[in-house]
This record gives sequence, C-alpha cells and structure tokens, in this order.
Amino acid sequence: MTFSIVAVDVEANEAGVAVQSKFLAAGAVVPWARGDVGAVATQALADVTFGPRGLDLLADGLEPQAVLDRLLDGDAQREQRQGGVVDVAGRAVSFTGAECFDWAGGLAGDGYACQGNILASADVVSAMAEAFQAAPGPLAERLVEALRAGQRAGGDRRGQEAAGLVVARPGGGYGGNHDRYIDLRVDHHERPIEELAKLLDLHHLYFERPSEDQILDVDDGVEAEIRSNLERLGKLGPGQDLWEALSDYMSWGNLEERWVGRGRVDPRVLAHLRQDR
Repeated sequence: MTFSIVAVDVEANEAGVAVQSKFLAAGAVVPWARGDVGAVATQALADVTFGPRGLDLLADGLEPQAVLDRLLDGDAQREQRQGGVVDVAGRAVSFTGAECFDWAGGLAGDGYACQGNILASADVVSAMAEAFQAAPGPLAERLVEALRAGQRAGGDRRGQEAAGLVVARPGGGYGGNHDRYIDLRVDHHERPIEELAKLLDLHHLYFERPSEDQILDVDDGVEAEIRSNLERLGKLGPGQDLWEALSDYMSWGNLEERWVGRGRVDPRVLAHLRQDR
C-alpha cells in the first residue's frame, strides 16, 4: 500500500525521503531524515520508532545494513516490516519482510533505496530508481520525480491517498538554525503526488533565499513599478518610505526570507508583487 524512496545528495549534504500511500497521513509515519546523518523510511507494518532509532544508530557510525540488522534483531514482526536506510556517504539498503503483501520488494543503489508493498508490480520500484537517477536538479525535485514515475508504473494497487516529503540539511531550516529544510505532507487527496509538487513550489517561493547572482539592482523603472503595485494593493501609505513598505509587504506575505535590502529586489518577489490581487 506504500512506496517510498530514501536518498541523499552528497554534494549538497542533503538527506531525504518521499512517500506515497493509500494510507491517511503516511507522511507522518514513514519518512525520517537528519542533517549530516541520513534518512530512514519505515512502512508496511511500520514501527515508527525505527525512524529516530535508525537515525541515532547512523549518527553513532553504523553503516545502513548494520542499522537495519540492529532494528530488526529480536523483532517478532520483522517479516511484516519494510524499510530503507541511506547514510550521508550514499550507502543505502532496503529490506522487505517475507510476509509483506505482494507485490513487495526494494531496490538500492548509490545514494538511494526504493521500496514498496501492495504494488502493481516490480516495475514500480524500478521506475522510481530510474527516474531518480535521471532527474536533474535538487534532491527534493528528484524525489518527487521518483514518486511520479512509480505512480505512472502502476503505484499502489489500492490507489492514492497521501504523500510526504522530508529533506534535511544542516542549517537549512527556516531561520537557519536547524536542519528541517523541507517537511511537506498531503494527508488526503485524490492526486497527492501532484499536490505535493505544488506545495514544494510554494516552499521554494516562501522559504528559499535568492543567490547573489539572482538579485536585481533596482533602477528608476523598476522602482516606479514597485511603488505603483504597492499603492495598488494599499501597502504604501502617504509619505511612507518605499523600502520600508516593501519589507512590510514581504513580511505580511511570508516572503521575509527573500528580503535582500534597500535598492535591490528578488525577481520572484517582483513577479509575486505583479500578480498579487
């Protein structure tokens, strides 16, 4: 009823998990990741403690296979468990218990592990692995592309309901003082993967900081456009400083991470301002 991928981007120092399932709020159960450590997926008859316990074992220096062995040791229900583990070095393993409902299995490679149960066929995990390896861009986008490929290959035999995406990166979280870079969930939806992709785009808009080469130096024409749009929206009071008004507008709209100072503007903020109603 679930398919997932755990993966890392070694160069970006990111670790993440993406999941889709015919299970309400699967994103609250399956995905676990920690910056500078790795990622864990726990599913089928999921033992949620495998997430934090597995990350602790990775942090202690155990390799992924040893982590899985430790988690499953003495577990009376191990044959109903399924999971994947990847560390920040890219070593990855997948486990499927013998009693998981067909089709059930996994596939691990350099930097990723895909696994699923109650799937249309083995093609689901193969398609996920191929899509992840072929997809360009950041880890989060590649994880979503893996889910899309798994769904196109047949996905969960019972249908769709929930999806989740977690990516951890040291200092990557809101405010820069924690590792929860991306943590998005679609708990109940007819097309949860596509809804998750929409949330990811919104996450980039609201929480990503522009790189220096993306920032525009504001000339007279752009300044006049900013002023006109703020006035149109009622966000520039009589005699109010333009840049103070723009900063207030961005904070009001949860765009404060994209503030780049007076005399400059992030192009995505400018585009958002033009389209705002």
